[in-house]
Amino acid sequence: MIKSFRATYYNPATIKNLSSVACPPYDVISKKQLSILRKKSPYNYSNLLLADNNNYQEVGARLRKWIQDQILINDKEECLYLYEQAFLVAGKKYKRFGILGLLNMDKKGTVFPHEYTLSAPKEDRKKMIREVEANLSPIFVMVPKVLKYFHGIYNSYSRTKPFERFNDLDGNDNKIWKISDKKTIEKLCKEIEGNNLVIADGHHRFEISYDYFKNNKGRFENLNYILAYITDAQDGLVVLPTHRVVSLEDKNAIFSDKVKNYFNSQEVKNINVLEQKLKKQKNFAFGVCFQNRVYLLKLKNVKILDKLFKGSVYKKLDTYLLHQFVFNMIKIKGNIEYTHDLKEAEKLARKDKAAFILKPVALSAVFDIANKGYRLPQKSTYFYPKAYCGMLLRRFGV
Repeated sequence: MIKSFRATYYNPATIKNLSSVACPPYDVISKKQLSILRKKSPYNYSNLLLADNNNYQEVGARLRKWIQDQILINDKEECLYLYEQAFLVAGKKYKRFGILGLLNMDKKGTVFPHEYTLSAPKEDRKKMIREVEANLSPIFVMVPKVLKYFHGIYNSYSRTKPFERFNDLDGNDNKIWKISDKKTIEKLCKEIEGNNLVIADGHHRFEISYDYFKNNKGRFENLNYILAYITDAQDGLVVLPTHRVVSLEDKNAIFSDKVKNYFNSQEVKNINVLEQKLKKQKNFAFGVCFQNRVYLLKLKNVKILDKLFKGSVYKKLDTYLLHQFVFNMIKIKGNIEYTHDLKEAEKLARKDKAAFILKPVALSAVFDIANKGYRLPQKSTYFYPKAYCGMLLRRFGV
């Protein structure tokens, strides 16, 4: 299911500080961040992840030039790579760790996506993979249980000096260790083998890589494998909520009798109070920021969900209920904006829009839905932090 590989990474003799070249995944880099990243170094990895003016050929040429100039070099042996991120959420310290290796995409019934994908990002990544002939960044995959041997290896390696270390834009501490011992690699692969894996992040890249494999069989060895960051059920697996900001067809819809039939509404002091109150809610509840006021809405009778969504695996999923239940009642217009930041949601709501504030999705719900072969609505989960980019890549044929 997974295997070791020869990674391509920045030449430590040339790039002394990985903080100057590492960057977030392509789909979360803002214009402001991109400007900061590009100023850090002419070799910042964002120059490979994003095609300026849709010039994908230029990115492919740049990658080949960096390899030719030995800015990027190939590992001398096949390895797995242990990756740790130390980070803060709401003042609490966390560490998340996983394995960077190659994952078999062609093994049916083992890898489960959990979200629907969008067409535009897939087209972008399709053009990119054709030009670079590489997996530039790992998809993020979870094993829905604790892997004991894996935790033992982490405890052992984390006491040693890492192969790579850097701080990212959020100030998170990132470390990489090489695992080259063949017996250790074999045991790690065996422990993961046979488990159902759930894609946490990288659905578009998984679909595009699998499509590329089907259309290019025989061109490169192991093309049915994709670069993946694989982690298990651990305390560091943190899911943040993704809030929705929308325009309403009727400004009074939130307070209509239709909504009042199902929900109790309570005005709260501010968005921070709302966040704390939401955390205590066991049943479906959400917040609304609208016209400089903040409200908490709680479902009056949870049994109504059994009636409206009888037999549905989604009836305990707040993102699904918001879209299929609430938004159908209040009628939204235009595109939905998404943000993980409460303050940003509140700020956007001041511009004649309403921000709908949600609780994080429970990991158990993600695993349960994905294992049953279903998918979550788009933007249901945000695993923080994202696996960073620029530590290593996987080039086809290396």
